[in-house]
Amino acid sequence: MNKICIFGAGNIGRSFIGRVFSASGYEVVFIDVDQRVIDALNRRGSYEIVEKSDDHGERRTTVKPVRGVLATDSLAVAKELAGTSVAATAVGGGAFGHVITTIATTLSDRSEPLDLIMAENIHGAAGLARQHLQRAGVSRDTIDRQIGLVETSIGKMVPIMPAEVRRRDPLLCWAEPYNTLIVDAAGFLNAIPDVGDLKPVSPIAPWVERKLYIHNMGHAATAYLGHLRNRNATYIWELLTDTPTRQAVAAAMERSAEALARRYPAVFTSGSLREHVDDLLRRFSNRALGDTVYRVGRDLHRKLRRDDRIVGSIELALRAGVDPSPIVAVFHAAPHFTARDEDGSRLPGDEECVQRVEHAGTAWILNEIVDLGDGTEDRRLRAILSSPDSPGLPPRR
Repeated sequence: MNKICIFGAGNIGRSFIGRVFSASGYEVVFIDVDQRVIDALNRRGSYEIVEKSDDHGERRTTVKPVRGVLATDSLAVAKELAGTSVAATAVGGGAFGHVITTIATTLSDRSEPLDLIMAENIHGAAGLARQHLQRAGVSRDTIDRQIGLVETSIGKMVPIMPAEVRRRDPLLCWAEPYNTLIVDAAGFLNAIPDVGDLKPVSPIAPWVERKLYIHNMGHAATAYLGHLRNRNATYIWELLTDTPTRQAVAAAMERSAEALARRYPAVFTSGSLREHVDDLLRRFSNRALGDTVYRVGRDLHRKLRRDDRIVGSIELALRAGVDPSPIVAVFHAAPHFTARDEDGSRLPGDEECVQRVEHAGTAWILNEIVDLGDGTEDRRLRAILSSPDSPGLPPRR
């Protein structure tokens, strides 16, 4: 039986990567720091995913066979990696470097290359992984021969599950019924795995940008613009029932789509990207999924960075000669985001951001988060983001 090792037994690792490979007959071995999750995987040998859809209700899928290895057990991790030609990461930016460093220690003893599928929302993940490998002492030649760095475009939406459900079953996952895993065909050193839901593309960059500048930006636009109109909403679908909000979100997404069609005419057509926008709005409106406003909008410090979804989309539009005004409205709405989790809490960084903007205005974001300098392009961007210094939608009355 083929095997995949997945670093990160969280929502994306279990509900997406594990499911995709298990459905094509792979044994799935999760490597994680959570002892409770590892023990549960080894005790049961399987777990369940509940796919939630307005169209089809709930569909349960059992993922098996699965095992777990504690990430701190370096010998066990090395043994598992030695027995596979494909691995994946689904750990997030904070732990990504540590995982790559761990993998680096195992490369010199391999008899065949390891293909590493990086299921991360990290722009330029392959380049970042290469930097971590070189810092760990792996030569460029060894990297080129021994590890395939496979970037991805992760489009699956996974909500935050209620704490009570997580306590009852640490392995259960809720997710939308979307399982297409877009991967960089050129990143593999071995044969591309024969996995049904895998979609190899080349080049990968247009697809990564489509995810960031249409999907991620559109999701953020829904949270920020919608929250201005309805501060009592708990779920994303609630925001999209408001016609002005839905129209404003669609306008922002369509500007990114237009810019991407101009940037990558050999990959995307305007029509295909408009269909993608319509499909995303339908998926964002999935009531059964229960995706929260808090989950989608949290982490302002990350989402307002220059290389992320909002400011990045604005720069994309400017370079393509597209008017970014609907996306600029999203930027101005973001600092008004005050949604809370089920316990009534906010991320400390988000609270700080809102308070800083209340006292210092948009200039604080431009200087401290976007980090604009004095160059010509920076001055142009500063002028666009500084005016108007107000949200693009009036509050609902």
